[in-house]
This record gives sequence, C-alpha cells and structure tokens, in this order.
Amino acid sequence: MIAFIPTKGRPKTKTYKLFEEAGIDVKHFIEPNEIELYDVPNKISIEKNNQGISYVRNFMLNYARKNNHEWVIFCDDDVTAFGIYNGKTVKKDAGIWLDILDKSKKLPFELIGINYAQHAWHEKKAYSINKKYVEVCVLLNMKKIKWDYVEGMKQDRQFCFETIRNGYGVLKFNHYWFRCPDVGTNKGGLYNDYKNKADEEAAKRLVQTYYPYAKLVKKKGRVEAKLNIKEFALNLNKIVK
Repeated sequence: MIAFIPTKGRPKTKTYKLFEEAGIDVKHFIEPNEIELYDVPNKISIEKNNQGISYVRNFMLNYARKNNHEWVIFCDDDVTAFGIYNGKTVKKDAGIWLDILDKSKKLPFELIGINYAQHAWHEKKAYSINKKYVEVCVLLNMKKIKWDYVEGMKQDRQFCFETIRNGYGVLKFNHYWFRCPDVGTNKGGLYNDYKNKADEEAAKRLVQTYYPYAKLVKKKGRVEAKLNIKEFALNLNKIVK
C-alpha cells in the first residue's frame, strides 16, 4: 500500500509525516511550476500546470496503473490527523489504514473511505455499504478500478457514483476518522475555486448528471450537492447495508 498526495499552493504540507510515522510510503504529485518550492519526499511532476483537480486525480490513477500499485490511498494535502472512535475519540497516526487495508482485502469493494472526525462519534454502525459518499482520504483497489474522474464536477462524489455503477461500490468505515480544515478555509489547493464559487458550478453539473439521485441544497452559505447514494445503488441492484 502506498499513499498519493496531490498538492498545490501548500509547500509546507506535513500530511505525509502521518504516513511516514506508520511506515506507509508516500508520493507527492505537484505541478511543474511549483515542484521546486516543495521540500517533501518523493515528488512527481504532473507535467502540466493549472489543469484542475480531475486532471491530477487521473494522472495519479494512471501512475498507479503503470507502476502496478494495487492498493493506493488518495489523500488531500491538508489532513492533520487520523483516529478512531471507540467510545471516545482517540487520535492515532495513519496506521489506521493498515487496519483498514487488512479488512478491505477480504471484501469486493473498490473504494473505501472513513469519516470526518466531527461525525465519527455519532455513527451507530461501524460501516456503511453504498449508502454514503467518501472523500478527502480514500483507499482504492487499483486492480479493479477501470474508470476515471470526470472533469467539471465534484470529483470525489462523481467517483463514488461511478464506482457504484461500474463495480461493487463504496465501503465507508464510520468510526475511523480524519481531521482537516473546514471546506474553503485553507489557502492553497481549491481555496480560490471556493472563493470564486467554482465549486457551486461543479455541484450543479453533478446534479444535472446524476439527477434524481442528487439535488442542490444550501449548506453553511454555500450551494452544495446532496446525494442519495442509497437509492442510486438500489436502482442498480447493488449491495446496500
């Protein structure tokens, strides 16, 4: 297992240290005009600048395929902690992904995710199958994933839909968690897109593509796409649990 971290405008990212402490190899995927600014291990140039998040995600998918990586973590560059809720919120390092990998190897699902730290404590079930989307930090079974990210919409959520459509689907471990800044508050990354409301246009395109299983809602002053992953999966006769 290896972790891929796409990063833009955050040369002081420390997310990789969480993985290093757990003995998990990391590669950083960086635009060529920024790569010399970063003092991080294992830098990979993504060959083009300013092509958007779907471009770098697909670059990482293709890199994993070409280099025969079977299990790959895609993790945002501003994740600050991992942990588990077991009656109380326990902070850990990225070693939780070793536990998740051990569980996931025995199951057919292509895309595996965990929860936001602020939500893990109130989840009643340890896991969900094809009921919830996953984002920010996810594990991919690359031997099974033959589809790509689509440009111009909310990429994490679009990828969940396509994983359910084309494979067994999405497994979410509800009590494992990550911590990161609130959406649109951390400079670098997609910060400018949020300020320019490009994410709202991406949400609209997602809804247009996956209606009636997605609709627009207002959330904390932003226009967001609310998904009905469960009904989408049921309509395709997929496992839902």
